[in-house]
Amino acid sequence: MVDVRIEVIIQLLIALSFTITWFLAPLWSLKSNIYSQDLTPLGFSITFLNHRYFLFIPNTITALTYIVVSAVIPLIWRGSRYSLYLSLFALSLGIMLIITALIFQSRYLFYGGYSILSTATGYMYIKIPYKTYFNVPLYLLIILFIVTTVNAVTRARWIRMRRLTIIEEALIIARISNPVNAVRKALDKLGIQYKVIDNSLIIDDLAIIGGSAEKRPADVKEYVLFTERNSIYFDGSTITELSTEQGILLALSKSLMKGKPGRMEAIEYA
Repeated sequence: MVDVRIEVIIQLLIALSFTITWFLAPLWSLKSNIYSQDLTPLGFSITFLNHRYFLFIPNTITALTYIVVSAVIPLIWRGSRYSLYLSLFALSLGIMLIITALIFQSRYLFYGGYSILSTATGYMYIKIPYKTYFNVPLYLLIILFIVTTVNAVTRARWIRMRRLTIIEEALIIARISNPVNAVRKALDKLGIQYKVIDNSLIIDDLAIIGGSAEKRPADVKEYVLFTERNSIYFDGSTITELSTEQGILLALSKSLMKGKPGRMEAIEYA
């Protein structure tokens, strides 16, 4: 089970929504009765008298790449806050490239009130009433920039939501998977070293077993055995029957006492 902060997921969903929407609707448009220009991810889509062609420019293609990368970076690199700064930087580059595409339009596709239409032999200047406007992708891009900026400033911690404790996560995993796997996930988070022998966890002279006591290694003195219904604790002389939840808590407490500290999981965006 991979933990990803909800703030980063929101950033990713907005970026995906922007990407899909931009393919469905232009970010910017110039419209008249017989002539139109639309800014798409591939460049400018130009229509004149129902004849349509594309003017491919690298700015918009690269901009879309930067925007998608900006949303993926925090998912891949979660161990440092600098991933959030890099995400904001990549998004800013994408926005600047979109701005350069609009500058390109004002410089090469529009001049002195005339719209410029390239032809096979040169250029055609058209002066007709027109309207320009921005579409939904621009507003999604603005929202994405705001969310990305807030994530970078707050280290993706602006939604106040209580996260599950390690014990609560272990109990949930035990219901979904199995108790031994739940204990193993908890030990990884705590940074406790262990060995795996025949699907059993070995911490010093303690064994955490799932299934049957016959799987117990010969050199362990005590073990916690998880069965289909409950758990059993053997301390070397006596056997105690426990619930599965009690067995998980006991296994974790014994592991903390007997285990050697290892490397804990990195704190997200620290």
